[in-house]
Amino acid sequence: MKNNFWKKNQKQIIIAVMVLVIGQSLISSISLKVLLNLTAIQIIFAGIFISVLVSFPMTTLSDTTRITKESFQKEIDYAEDIYKIHSLAVKVKKDGLLSLQSDIDVEQDTFLRDGMILLNDYKKPEVIRDILEKDIESRETNLFKAYNVFKMISHIAPSLGLVGTLVGLIGLLSNIHQPYEIMNNMAAALVSTLYGSLIANFIAVPIMVRIKEYIDKNILRYNIITEGLLLVARNDSARNVFDKMNVMLKEEKRLEYPDKRMKERNYKPYEFQL
Repeated sequence: MKNNFWKKNQKQIIIAVMVLVIGQSLISSISLKVLLNLTAIQIIFAGIFISVLVSFPMTTLSDTTRITKESFQKEIDYAEDIYKIHSLAVKVKKDGLLSLQSDIDVEQDTFLRDGMILLNDYKKPEVIRDILEKDIESRETNLFKAYNVFKMISHIAPSLGLVGTLVGLIGLLSNIHQPYEIMNNMAAALVSTLYGSLIANFIAVPIMVRIKEYIDKNILRYNIITEGLLLVARNDSARNVFDKMNVMLKEEKRLEYPDKRMKERNYKPYEFQL
C-alpha cells in the first residue's frame, strides 16, 4: 500500500519537500516580518494583475485557468483514440460509412466527432485533411493563449520587482534621517526583487513549460486522429490504420495490435459511450 502511494505521488512529494527546503532557507536567512513586506506584495501582485487584465480579455484568462488545470490533471490517452479509430476501420469495412452515425451521436470529443462526421458525409480525403488541419491550427492557437499569459508574467514579474526596488530606494532617500524608515524601505526594495524573481522562475516559467508539453501532446493526439481518419476514408485495411497511428507514438509507448489477442472478424469493437 505504501509503495503504491509512493509511486502514485512520488513527483508531488519531491516537489513539496523541495518547496519546504526553499521556504526554510528563506525564513532562516530573512525574518518572517521582513519577508512578508506589505509594500512589496502590493507592488508585485497588484502590478501583475493590472498588466494581465489590461493585456488579455477575460475569456482568455478563464481559458488560461482551465488549460492550466487540465495540464496538471488531464492525461492524454493515445491508446483510447487509436483503438477507437481501429474499431471504426473494422466497422466501416463490414458495414460501410453510414454505420458511423450511431457512434457519432455518442462521441463526446469534439475533434474526433467532427472527423467522423466528415467521414460519414463521404468527404474526399484531401478535403478531410484540409478541414482537420485548419481545426488543429485553431485549437493550437487557443491552447497557446494560456502559454502567452504565463510568458507575460515571467517577463513582467522581475520588472515589477525592480519597480519595487526603486520605490523602496526613493522612500529610503526621502527618510534618510529616520533610521526605522530607512530599514523599512530597504526591506521593501530588496524583497520586491526577490518576489519578482521567485514568481518568474519558480511559478511562471515552470507552468509555461508544462503548458507547452500539454500543447505538444494534444497536437500529437490530433495528428494521430487525423492520420487514422484519412486512412479510413481511403478504405485502407484496419491493420494499416492501426499500425500507421501506432508508429507515431514513442517506441516504448506503442500498443499491441488487437489481433494478437483475438481474430479481427471476432474482435469486439471499441464501444463509444456517453
